[in-house]
Amino acid sequence: MKIKSLFISNKIKQIALTALALISFTYNLHAQAGDPANGEKLFRSNCASCHFPDKDMTGPALKGARQRWIDNSSEEQFYAWVKNSSTVIAGGDTYAAGLKSKWKSVMTAVNVTNEDIDDIFAYVEAYTPPVSVTPTDPAGPKVETESSSLYWWLLAGLLVIVISVVAGVRGNLAALARKKDGEEEQEQLTIGESARSWAWKNRGWFGVTVFVTIVLLLAMGMTKWLELGVYEDYKPEQPIAYSHELHAGTLEIDCKYCHNAVTKSKYATIPTVNVCMNCHKTVNEGTTTGTTEIAKIYEAAGYDPVKKEYTGVTKPIKWVKVHTLPDHVYFNHSQHVVAGGVDCKQCHGNMKKQTVGKVMTTEELNNVGVTDEDYEENAIKFTKPTLTMGWCIECHRQSSVDIANAPAGSYYEMIHKRLLLDKKTYQKYLEDDMVTVGELGGLECAKCHY
Repeated sequence: MKIKSLFISNKIKQIALTALALISFTYNLHAQAGDPANGEKLFRSNCASCHFPDKDMTGPALKGARQRWIDNSSEEQFYAWVKNSSTVIAGGDTYAAGLKSKWKSVMTAVNVTNEDIDDIFAYVEAYTPPVSVTPTDPAGPKVETESSSLYWWLLAGLLVIVISVVAGVRGNLAALARKKDGEEEQEQLTIGESARSWAWKNRGWFGVTVFVTIVLLLAMGMTKWLELGVYEDYKPEQPIAYSHELHAGTLEIDCKYCHNAVTKSKYATIPTVNVCMNCHKTVNEGTTTGTTEIAKIYEAAGYDPVKKEYTGVTKPIKWVKVHTLPDHVYFNHSQHVVAGGVDCKQCHGNMKKQTVGKVMTTEELNNVGVTDEDYEENAIKFTKPTLTMGWCIECHRQSSVDIANAPAGSYYEMIHKRLLLDKKTYQKYLEDDMVTVGELGGLECAKCHY
């Protein structure tokens, strides 16, 4: 009887161990499930601002996070934590409370499903660090070239000197010839007197030459006057060699993460040092000059990367303003981005292929999405220089507004209601099958000028 009881007991233990192994195996299968390709996109849009897959950042490294939750809490709590960490902490989960205590912050709630989380962690677990390669310029080493205008001025000056010398020699030879022939020596004239005498003798050609010269100078002056305030292709050197190509291109960080005032302020604003430190408190190395440039951020923030603490001694970064409008011009970023739905690339071009900030040329803006396929094609095609009045007017004349489907309570919904009371004007606007910003007052002087 005892033998039979012992046999049954052993059987129960075997069944329990088998069940435990199956559960563990199921967990491992679950952890490996998911689409890494989709997970990478989700990771970059939801997690990359605070987490690296393989090392600590603002938050902990995500590789192995699922298993750590299984070992210390449960997989169910793991999914709940990713979606909304605050609810898990409020529920009394000790592992969650420990994470909050260690990292001194609470993870932002993320709108994802369990399948999305599986995809993210499939990417995280399969992640391998990229091999650092020093970039090379396909055009070869850059050779600095000076403006050719200096050489033209030097050449002109040299030509004037040569003409003066030749004229002097010619005058001396003529005087010697007259003296040899016994002619009376003429009174010596000054250079000014000689010039006036020559001009009077050749007054016909001289007058035409002066007239043509004045017309050419006026034309050149008008051309230069029209170029005042036009800064296309302006790309100043900055105190920190920040690379948009790396951050916006390779790392796919959203423009609005760094320029976070663009949706609620007139200005897009230069990112604060605190925004930089969100990542660079942990990221302190770069492939080429990154380490040197990150050290400048630490100096600006007053941060000691060795002790990992703030010293309190800061040094403000003196950024050079790139996009400058005249004082009498009003432009509001939030109005264009929120109400107008204008994408950053429409005015700033493809910054994924730029280092420091730059005023894009008309050609570069028009090539976005055409020869440059990092984005969808820009809706507006410009002919006027960037940041000029004509450039803004072209955009307002070509940009359409879907006022019929405007959100409730919005500015454009109010405009739509007014147009419904004036059917004649509404039909006139719709002759080209769209209602433009210009037709809704976007060409009125007071809209942009104080």
